Amino acid sequence: MAKISVAKIVDGLGGKPNIVNATHCATRLRVTLKDKTKVDKEEIKALDGVLGLVEGATQTQIVIGPEVSSVYREFIELTGVSEEASADENLDEEKVLKDDLKNSKGSIMTKFFDTVAQIFNPIVPSLAGCGFLSALVMIFMACGASMKDPTFANFVTIAMAVFTFLPFLLASSTAKVFKMNQYVALTICAAMMAPAWSTMIANGQSTSSILGIPFKVINYGGSVLPIVFAIILASYVEKYSDKFIKGPLKIILVPAITILVSTVVTLWTIGPASYWIGEQIAAGVNWLFANGGPIAGLVYGGIYSMMVILGIHHGMVPVLTQMISNQGFNLVSPTSGSANIGQAGAAFGIWFKSKDKKQKANAFSACIAACTGITEPVLYGVTVPSGKPFFFGCIGGAVGGGVAGLLGLKAYAMGGPSFLSFGMFMGGSNAFMNMGLVMVCFCVAFVVAAALTIVCWKPAK
Repeated sequence: MAKISVAKIVDGLGGKPNIVNATHCATRLRVTLKDKTKVDKEEIKALDGVLGLVEGATQTQIVIGPEVSSVYREFIELTGVSEEASADENLDEEKVLKDDLKNSKGSIMTKFFDTVAQIFNPIVPSLAGCGFLSALVMIFMACGASMKDPTFANFVTIAMAVFTFLPFLLASSTAKVFKMNQYVALTICAAMMAPAWSTMIANGQSTSSILGIPFKVINYGGSVLPIVFAIILASYVEKYSDKFIKGPLKIILVPAITILVSTVVTLWTIGPASYWIGEQIAAGVNWLFANGGPIAGLVYGGIYSMMVILGIHHGMVPVLTQMISNQGFNLVSPTSGSANIGQAGAAFGIWFKSKDKKQKANAFSACIAACTGITEPVLYGVTVPSGKPFFFGCIGGAVGGGVAGLLGLKAYAMGGPSFLSFGMFMGGSNAFMNMGLVMVCFCVAFVVAAALTIVCWKPAK
């Protein structure tokens, strides 16, 4: 792959003075700018190694691919900003947020999906890592491993760590996005996950009360929405407490009020309500795939790549996480995986048929990346620019997803569904059968997309 000129990326973003902060996900350099009108989109897109550019409500996202981490390090060194950098103290954050919502395409929906991405992207490595370990657990159990073996039992404990204490990770990332004290946020999370609640549940107690107001006692371990909404509430409580409390007692009273008010209000209302909402969303998606069968798989497999392009696929992460936490599996990942592999098949078709050496090289490397679950390079760098192959990839994903839906195939761990992460599909009464059939669906998606591309696509001369 060509060496990416980070200096030219900085110039295309309007220079160092225009850059507020930066972070990255698996494939994208995500930059917050003072003035988006200074961005030279065409200049950045034309750079070697840059696969595309996506404008979010609050971030400018430059699609790099798997090499993004090294580009990010050079970017930070060159610009002098960091992921933790803050905006100008005189900046009116509320006005900036209103302007973003007013001027951005997609408005509130764009902001919503950007926010979901900012909350979940930082914890994806932990989810994927423990997801992989959980997949290994399934493999070992299928091969006869027993919980009576202390080594294996302790390995299971480690593999389940992120799902047991997921609220702490969400509290930290949500606090960062909503600019509140992360340690106060973690304390609120600790209060919500205190052993006292689990003890009450174990003793058969389903309700308790504060100030005479009853609330449902819930074990929030592994939950998603309750802690996210709790920290969003806490960010506003902290903000307004800090605004009105003056003097030396601020350092004590602001966190005390934030912790007490946010936790109590969450236990009364937000916690039970959002917990129920999360369960219903997960149940609804599960019902759709359980009863919609091939139709659900066909539709979702067909549109998933478009969701990735729009960035709204991040919205499914909390749903899938909730499904894994509640029932131990989800019916969605075999379908989204088929969509990923469908785009890989389309890239293979482009590699097979193209006469352009650079296009062939990009298509081949992107095909390999997509087969391992990283789809941005293939989408932004290969199939979308080529036109029809993108839709052939969608058709392949729809066919593979339809077969997965018809067979009711499941994923038993979190992770990027791909050929590489086959272990996440091992589980149930016949672990190897489920995994094998998912791999067959992936192959179907790949072959259909590749065949359509080879037969129907004509490379530009």
